[in-house]
Amino acid sequence: MKIKTNRLFILTLGIVLLMPLKGCDEDKLEISNPNTVSQLDFFRNEADFRVAVNGMIHPITAVFFWGRVVHTGPMLRSDAFNVVPFANNTTMSTLQGVPGVSRWATDMFPQLYQTIFRANTILEEANDENLPTGSVRDEILGQAYFMRAFANWYLAAFWGNAPLVLSTPESDEDFFPNQSTQTEIFNAVISDLEMAATMLPSTWSSSDLGRPTSGAALALRGKTYLYMGNFSAAATDFQAVVNSGVYELLSGAQYEENFTTVSENNVESVFELQFSPQDNFVWGSDAPLTGSQSNFYIDYSPPTVSLDRSHYINPHILQTFEDNGDIVRRNATIAFDYPGATGYGGVPFLEDFAPDIEAAQVAGVDALFTRKYAMLFAGTRQELPGFGQTVGVNWRLIRYSDVLLMLAEAENENGDQAAAIDLINQVRQRAEIADLPAGLSQQEVFDAIVEERIMELTGEGHRFLDLVRWGLADDVMGQGSTIAGGRHPKSLAGESAFFTPGRDELLWIPVPELNANPNLNQNPGY
Repeated sequence: MKIKTNRLFILTLGIVLLMPLKGCDEDKLEISNPNTVSQLDFFRNEADFRVAVNGMIHPITAVFFWGRVVHTGPMLRSDAFNVVPFANNTTMSTLQGVPGVSRWATDMFPQLYQTIFRANTILEEANDENLPTGSVRDEILGQAYFMRAFANWYLAAFWGNAPLVLSTPESDEDFFPNQSTQTEIFNAVISDLEMAATMLPSTWSSSDLGRPTSGAALALRGKTYLYMGNFSAAATDFQAVVNSGVYELLSGAQYEENFTTVSENNVESVFELQFSPQDNFVWGSDAPLTGSQSNFYIDYSPPTVSLDRSHYINPHILQTFEDNGDIVRRNATIAFDYPGATGYGGVPFLEDFAPDIEAAQVAGVDALFTRKYAMLFAGTRQELPGFGQTVGVNWRLIRYSDVLLMLAEAENENGDQAAAIDLINQVRQRAEIADLPAGLSQQEVFDAIVEERIMELTGEGHRFLDLVRWGLADDVMGQGSTIAGGRHPKSLAGESAFFTPGRDELLWIPVPELNANPNLNQNPGY
């Protein structure tokens, strides 16, 4: 059963301005808002804290973060996607965006701080009376530590230099925090995940499936160490996830179930965001029964379905599958013309995708389309709305296969190529392709990991951040790159759609945040 993150408690900060007006009774000016719950009247018991935890998670799943905008912007920066330009909607995904102009330029940043504020409040309000020491307290506070770490992880990964807020504001100065470096934020993430890993259970009961676990905390901490170049610590955390015995790979026949509603929160899922379909779509609402549907479907559906014209998959992605003989993951990742291929609702591919194939021909690109999270399983084109309110597929943020490949990368960097090869081969065996041979050099193993992550994880939001941390973003996406079948991977967006070193590693700090806080500085290059 999915977490009902849309049943949230909205924490509010209010400032009461009392003006000593002559002839007025000041007591009569103090009026309570009957439509809100005072923080002093809340956090009385376990039930209140559980409601607050669900409210803490909601900004992450809402339309202005993972529910939609994170995909429209940074996730589609990957070289896998040749984005069809659509006014200011796509300038972030085509690496052409500038502060204050691009759409979606301001939406993601505050969502993360909403979750952080709510996590901070939960951690500060807990005491021995309203939440006695024990397993329940650990479960609740462990989730708060995890979600604060999760929000800060993406602040560090996307923006690099952002305020590190680990407590609720108490003074005027607290409302104008200074920026911290990416390293400082990652260190705070590690500290929070150390707490979460010791407090969270390894599994949840069926009614709470999808909540963060100790395994999710260890995996995210290992990923943080990996991004920081601490490969020994990363390997330790990833190995702990493997040794837990909680996770395993689905079979090759089940691989595509990782991206549908068929098998959510399965044994391969280390952490996934929970989404539920709703009857109505409401932009950016932070209220019950809105904002939880899978609106990222817009960004992965084909061009003639998407409200934003979507994208095409670049041919070098398909070629990687072909070079490795990988049919299992190819057919679950790319929608294209192969024997038995189908489109929406099981309609034959050439029939269902006819308008998209024609659009590809007009654009002069290969007719290759995203399959993961495009909701082809959910019904015919006529049955799906423009927004994804009737679709509630969960987004798998960390899968066990990703953990195995990150562990392989850490072991390779630590000099144990044999261990790395064995881990990669576990992932390849599920895909029913040949093992890597023994005796590969460190560079050869690294190159194999780069390819394996393309085949295993394309369309799941990892590729762009991988390229940046590997120092390969400029080689693959920089000016003059022709990796995509003789074209630049962002060729449809024009000559200016390329990665610029020293700028595009990070997103720009939103202009409203700069205007509101004089202690913030814009990221380099913008």
